[in-house]
Amino acid sequence: MRPRKIMVAAVTVATVTATLVGCGGSGGTGGSSGKPQAGGDLVMARADEATSLLPSVPTDNSAIWIIEEIYDTLTVPSQDGETVEPSLATSWKQSKDKLSWTFTLRKGATFTNGDPVTSADVKFSIEQNQDPSAPFSFIDSIITKMDTPADNTIVFHTKKPWSPIPADMALYANSIVPKDYGGMSAEEFAKKPIGSGPFKFESWTRGSSLKIVKNPDHWNKEVPLLDSVTFTVVPDSNTRATQLASGQIQINEYPAYSSVKTLKNQPNAKVTAFPSSEVDYLGMNNSRKPFDDVNVRKAISQAIDKEAINKAVLYGHGKIAGAYLSPVTWAHNDEIEAPAYDLAAARAALAESKVPDGFTTTLTVPSGDQDLASQAQLVQDSLGKIGIKVTIKKLDPAALVTAKKAGNYDMAFGLYTTDIVDPDEIARFAGSYTGGVHAVYTWFKDPRMDKLAATASSEPKQSTRKAAYDEMQEIVADEVPFIPLFYAPGTYSYSTKVNEFHPGGTGNYFLKNVWLSK
Repeated sequence: MRPRKIMVAAVTVATVTATLVGCGGSGGTGGSSGKPQAGGDLVMARADEATSLLPSVPTDNSAIWIIEEIYDTLTVPSQDGETVEPSLATSWKQSKDKLSWTFTLRKGATFTNGDPVTSADVKFSIEQNQDPSAPFSFIDSIITKMDTPADNTIVFHTKKPWSPIPADMALYANSIVPKDYGGMSAEEFAKKPIGSGPFKFESWTRGSSLKIVKNPDHWNKEVPLLDSVTFTVVPDSNTRATQLASGQIQINEYPAYSSVKTLKNQPNAKVTAFPSSEVDYLGMNNSRKPFDDVNVRKAISQAIDKEAINKAVLYGHGKIAGAYLSPVTWAHNDEIEAPAYDLAAARAALAESKVPDGFTTTLTVPSGDQDLASQAQLVQDSLGKIGIKVTIKKLDPAALVTAKKAGNYDMAFGLYTTDIVDPDEIARFAGSYTGGVHAVYTWFKDPRMDKLAATASSEPKQSTRKAAYDEMQEIVADEVPFIPLFYAPGTYSYSTKVNEFHPGGTGNYFLKNVWLSK
């Protein structure tokens, strides 16, 4: 994902919220200003284009947050990110032996082709995500068998007691599609997806825009209020800001931090930093020399002045990160502190490595992203002080995603968020080689991480789970496969005509609740 996306029932957002006070703009909470009005086309400009709308395929938030609008899952994260709520499933229950979960499906839910949503569709959908080639197959690999005793009943049998199943069923990759893709191949379905969500797919012009329109037959007749939503691809953050000021768009996803003060002074715009599970990091390709040397990785970690970057680039809106799990999850290990900025210690660590005199390398950043370009220059300057010569390489955002997936890079920035309200997903996604993206494309491999993740997810007792997650975070802090830089809020600038825009802690847009003032 510009691995942006993941969280369980005991999540708290207090820590992140505390970092947001300085970023709240006029109208700051994304709230309402009057009686809800139906109609209108909302245009959201984003830096990145979606990679695929087939639920089992993508790992990028640009795709994920659209998928969540056009498909339904059995459960859905609550907007505050503290629990899961009913969606296509109205209830669920674990068996007495703890080895199966029974979900009851909502009556009257239909796909946009008119077919009813049944347990057979659920079984087919989960099977697609269980394919070993699917990046989030690790989430459903615990399921050994699915029974469909009735059209509105699905039973998941698990290898062992598995606490996160209700949260796992809220994962976008577990979105419900029609059985056999409604008679289409997966490739055909991806071009004309059919879901049961509040919006339905309308059109997609690659490299330009993607449009979804209101699903008038959605089981929740009260939503959505918008007629349609158009997502445009505008990599340059200056252009997005200009488009918002001129009224061409209504939402600017992730405005440059340097522009926040100016945007707040615009009479027709709001700027809001929403509580988020986002962790920004510097990834290093552990499969390449010299990044396979932990002393090199430690030297880089100690040579980066995070406080300076937060002040100069993030304008103080970030919180310096220590542990790789965000403070929004109860599994966060708050005893892990970020390594101090210490050039002497960094030189000493490099001296212990196989490249004691330094080396040359590249840091790849997405073109058009002012913040990451500035961040890269500061890292380049810092590493130069310990003998590491860094060349900054720019790629368009899509090409950068492809390069990271292929392991064709040395260093690159990234971020991840959580899709579900249980730490299981993000703990494995970001920390484990088997977590779908090889530890956020660092190719870091440590069998201890897999063992601890399995223990954490099969134990019913939260204190036991917490101990396992604590140890996972300690391993990442010791082995430094990537460097957590900041815990960051989800920042958006948007028109004062936009009401009830509240992205959740998991990143979901919840556009079904949004409405436009006339």
